[in-house]
Amino acid sequence: MLKAILVDDEVLALDLLEAMLKEVGGIDIVGKFSNPIEGLDRIGTLKPDLVFLDIEMQEMNGITLAEKLESVEWQTEIIFVTAYDQYALEAFNVHAVDYILKPIEKDRLKKTIQRISERKVQSLPNQVPTMKASLLGSFRLTDQQGKQMKWRTKKVKELCAYLIHVNEPVHRDKMMEELWPEQSQEKASALLHTSVYHLRKEFKNREFHEAIKYVDGRYSFIIDIDSDVMEIKQIINQKRFTSSDVKELLSLYTSDYLVEEDYNWSIHLREQLWKAITHYLRTYIKIAPDETKADPVYKEAIEKLIDLDPWEEQYTMVLIQYYIQQGNNREALNVYEKYRTSLWIQLDMKPHKELEDIIKKIK
Repeated sequence: MLKAILVDDEVLALDLLEAMLKEVGGIDIVGKFSNPIEGLDRIGTLKPDLVFLDIEMQEMNGITLAEKLESVEWQTEIIFVTAYDQYALEAFNVHAVDYILKPIEKDRLKKTIQRISERKVQSLPNQVPTMKASLLGSFRLTDQQGKQMKWRTKKVKELCAYLIHVNEPVHRDKMMEELWPEQSQEKASALLHTSVYHLRKEFKNREFHEAIKYVDGRYSFIIDIDSDVMEIKQIINQKRFTSSDVKELLSLYTSDYLVEEDYNWSIHLREQLWKAITHYLRTYIKIAPDETKADPVYKEAIEKLIDLDPWEEQYTMVLIQYYIQQGNNREALNVYEKYRTSLWIQLDMKPHKELEDIIKKIK
């Protein structure tokens, strides 16, 4: 499946293109942007195969954006989707693979997707199957048959996790510094060489004969490895805040990033992911319409926020108000008593007056 982002400063046009691409199939939309500058900034993070790009936009002309993409490290293909036909020559000068006029015809769009998909498959005759990394809690790597990778040593396991974590070519000196900080340069170099050897051997045992590339002193994976963290980032980056997206995120985020592993290099991303998920759930709770608040996912999102930050009183207050609105004052009081007791025992504090006043009204 091809990964794509959509860039158009008309929100309705974005939604229409998204709906049509979902009907056509074969496309995983990893981002939608009504601001082309934001779309340009996210290319390196989202790493799409395709960019569906409007031309006449207020913040930045689509041709200009396409020219800037030529200097971006991640190379992607451009499909212009525009109401104007006079830019065709300029479009192909920036190596666009297609130029589709609005209003979009579904059959025309389908042929474009099929052509690009077939070409990409033909260009990858030795394409290897995707592996799936679980990075939340402990680290596990499984193949398409669901069989887990086995590790000769803990450092071989950490090396694999680190390469997935970095997700780009990383210099051997940086790897030695991160994975063997207390060893001498000579000892660390020998340990790195041995660990890479055993990691490559394990991949070869699973028919991944060219899994790790070494170029200009840098190691990287050359096979496609998906992960639970990538799925979470995709949900967050789409910024749709639908109940289905939140439900999927909650099912994925069952533990913190590599929290069960003793990897110092993972701490920063663990904190970043925690903040991103907290912000996403807070936004969902804040903008959720009244009809959504009856959805069990809404309550689950609040409970997750409390789990992520138990001493942030506003989350407990929102959950109490949720139960009051549902006519379940008993459960609202149970939540309050549990919070009040924990607050007193662990922090020697009492709830704020605003929360106390809410409870007095229902007692």
